[in-house]
Amino acid sequence: MRGLGHENVLGMDGVYVDLVEDSLWVRMELMERSLADIIGLVGNGLMLQDRMIARFASDVLHALDFLLKHNIAHRDVRSDNLLLNKHGVLKLADFSNAVQVTQQSPMRSDIVGVAFWQAPEVRRPPYNALKVDVWSLGATVWEMAQTEPPFAETQQLAERWPPLRQPELYSPAFHDFLRKCSEPAVSRPGAAELFKSSFINNACGRQVIVQLLSQCMAIEGSLQEETMS
Repeated sequence: MRGLGHENVLGMDGVYVDLVEDSLWVRMELMERSLADIIGLVGNGLMLQDRMIARFASDVLHALDFLLKHNIAHRDVRSDNLLLNKHGVLKLADFSNAVQVTQQSPMRSDIVGVAFWQAPEVRRPPYNALKVDVWSLGATVWEMAQTEPPFAETQQLAERWPPLRQPELYSPAFHDFLRKCSEPAVSRPGAAELFKSSFINNACGRQVIVQLLSQCMAIEGSLQEETMS
């Protein structure tokens, strides 16, 4: 992470070693909540519309495109590792499974990540590390639509994601984006190509996400009042 700075990658300000307490301290940006927190409130009345999901996906694509230019694969893209600040900007966090490769030798054989968001080829190494993050982004988009990751209900992993429960709620552009993310590694588009998709081009403005964060706080306040009463 040293020397890497991008609007959609969580900033690391410093690392400190405490020899007395035998501990390591990492100072990072202050963020409001994770994308997983937001998805968790959908069952309590929060609405995640097509264009909101597209805005989140666009931010992730910006992060992945930046990392790809440095030959870095995150290898653990999922809602828990996507954090939002108060300005509604989504940032990719937790690089504990990240790896830097070369364009000439991008193959890896170690199995990392969480199965529900894991590209199929990771389960059958070797695999091209620079191809797996787009699949994981698609799994996260699927999760935003269904409030749970793909395969969580059946526990049966597959090459393609299961169908959405109510596909009619989402635009053709949404379905097309989801399909492209689940292509086999050899034909799976990269972040730069996915930027051109109609789904991403129809993303909502940043202020809509700021309003969404306010709705999250309001719902959490109501839930807390119910618990106390």
